[in-house]
Amino acid sequence: MMTNIQTPVISIIIPAYNYAHTLERAIISTRKQMDKNCELIIINDGSTDNTADLLASLCSKYNDIIIINKLNGGAGSARNQGIRLAKGDYLVFLDADDELRHDAIYQIRQHLKQNPESRFVIGGHYSINPNGKRKLHLPTPLPDSNYSKLKAYLIDKTISLSNGACVMHKSIFKDYLYPEHFRNSEDLPVFAYTLTNFKCTTLNIPLANIYKHDDSLRHNYEYTENVGLQLVYEVFDIKRIPQALQPLKKAFLVQRLLSLSRVSHESNRHLQNNILFKQAFKIDKSIIFKWSYFKKYIISSYKNLCRRY
Repeated sequence: MMTNIQTPVISIIIPAYNYAHTLERAIISTRKQMDKNCELIIINDGSTDNTADLLASLCSKYNDIIIINKLNGGAGSARNQGIRLAKGDYLVFLDADDELRHDAIYQIRQHLKQNPESRFVIGGHYSINPNGKRKLHLPTPLPDSNYSKLKAYLIDKTISLSNGACVMHKSIFKDYLYPEHFRNSEDLPVFAYTLTNFKCTTLNIPLANIYKHDDSLRHNYEYTENVGLQLVYEVFDIKRIPQALQPLKKAFLVQRLLSLSRVSHESNRHLQNNILFKQAFKIDKSIIFKWSYFKKYIISSYKNLCRRY
């Protein structure tokens, strides 16, 4: 006698902070493909634009969305609130300026039927630039070992992960939530933890449209500086990343120093650029051959010299 496999509940969680002009697009892209085994949760993270008014209007129009208004705490705080409220077995975190592809939920369900053991589904996405140009990104096959997966994600950048295009089982967050003291890069340690501790599968189909912006937080120096090198120690916390994978910490530290040096250069903080580049060079002399970073170091050094005279 055959038993029916229960259809898993999927919770779509949309953290919203001052994206009233795109939020309705994200909501509609989800609502039009929802069924009784889906729920949509919008977390208004203390927006100062007309997000609250928009959500009040939508709430009167639709009775199948859950809206939470909270004080501003950052994307990590908003996602954690959604996790605590979610009834779903699987969670999708969709940014308020992005949208689900028209058949995303259907494709996710089909994949989970074939891969019921999966706890982290990595899908594809379209990245859309401000000029409207689109580029398709599909996941590459995952390496077999956890070491290789973590290296591919953090160091080689051959595993690309985007919120909205990933599906996470709620059990992932039993012992570890998003770090709320970070105002950007808060998803990176969560993704690293998930890749190395849970069954992961890939879905070779675009699940979301991810819109790029010139004012992206990753280019904002103050937010990047706030996270700084804390990110390295958050990612490689020994409670979450096994000892066998800890040797990757050194390479990630160098990479993080170079990333901070680049942002410093782009923000005209040339002395800080020199300090960070020298720290990275002290750890790994081979970075001298990374021309893009070394060139910025030379330019910053020249500008620092000019300021002295």
